[in-house]
Amino acid sequence: MNKQHNRSGLKIAVILTLGAMVHGVYADGYRNPPPTAEGIGKSGANMVFVDDASAISYNPANLGMQTNRSLVVAATFAQTETTYSPPLGGSVESDGDWNVLPNIYYSQPIGDKGWVAGLGVNTPYGQGVSWQATDFTIAAYVGAPAPVPYEASIMFININPTVAFPVHETVFVGVGLDLVYSSLELRALNATAPFPVPLTESEAEGDGWGIGGNMGVTWLPTKRQRVAFTYRSRIDIDYEGDFTFGGASAGDFETTIKYPNIIGIGYGIQLTDDIQVETQLEWLQWSVNDTQTLVTGPASSTIVNNWDDTFTFGLGGSWAATDSLVVRAGYAFIPSPIPDETVTPLLADEDRHALSLGVGYAFGSHLVDLAYTFSIYDDRDSTPLGAYEVDSNLVGLTYSLSF
Repeated sequence: MNKQHNRSGLKIAVILTLGAMVHGVYADGYRNPPPTAEGIGKSGANMVFVDDASAISYNPANLGMQTNRSLVVAATFAQTETTYSPPLGGSVESDGDWNVLPNIYYSQPIGDKGWVAGLGVNTPYGQGVSWQATDFTIAAYVGAPAPVPYEASIMFININPTVAFPVHETVFVGVGLDLVYSSLELRALNATAPFPVPLTESEAEGDGWGIGGNMGVTWLPTKRQRVAFTYRSRIDIDYEGDFTFGGASAGDFETTIKYPNIIGIGYGIQLTDDIQVETQLEWLQWSVNDTQTLVTGPASSTIVNNWDDTFTFGLGGSWAATDSLVVRAGYAFIPSPIPDETVTPLLADEDRHALSLGVGYAFGSHLVDLAYTFSIYDDRDSTPLGAYEVDSNLVGLTYSLSF
């Protein structure tokens, strides 16, 4: 490969890496929605009263209050469509494909001291975005050679063994280990000469492993009130793989994505025998992505993202309408950590207000939950690179068994 191609390939890889921060339907950096329909129905405010094996993700301390074995199988169906209006006019839309995010949990008591062990396999981060490559054909010739990324996706699988136990009749503690495998795929167009020379496609693929931990504490100050604290540690994934330019190998592809520290606090109250209400506040340390280093072959580059730390707020409740039917509702405000100057078509993240409804139907030891979230986005009407509008749909379906 000649020197021109090497320089172009490096520029493509740098911009592709910006696209690695794939926006998701939850408008929270690249964090996925709550893993179960119960959590979706309460707009994520589910750390205080969660009472099945999915506590592994929401608040592992609540496993310590379980007396039965629990199995939870959940699927989240997430769809996002972004409209991008470049500074020179016109607009294009992303493909708006549906993503399916699976999660599964199991827990059971061990011994006679109140200890409970569990295992979760879940997808807390990831998703992807895809544009029609032809939407950016002309843009690829502006300032040639100019790489134009049009597709990015992240797969993130977390294996989360957990144990919980009481330290007092009113205080429960849970701790867990996060073992993560993740892969990253990115594609872009590039013009190596002025129009109308054909465009060349570049592609980067990499994967890697990471490790982290999590913990939770739940305190019952009265029989009807609970206070919860959670922490999930930062996980850095070093992605290593191949970079190709025009179908030919252009060297190794390496970069690191940092998944943030998350601290949460929640309060819940049992208003009546049938009504529960809880609220939570989470701090996410997205500023760990302030800068990012990328290596392709012998070259390396550092890019600046300028991400901000954020606070998300959620309020959720449930009403046991009958012995078999429970109704849930919730609201959440989820700010974007990404400033206007670093937003891109592959990362059109925006502040979001989420309104959710859900229902659960129990029959014997079985429970089926269904939930939907309607989102109101604060559109980015003016950024250095154009304007963005986002629409999304979020559906959760969960089956759980207590036995």
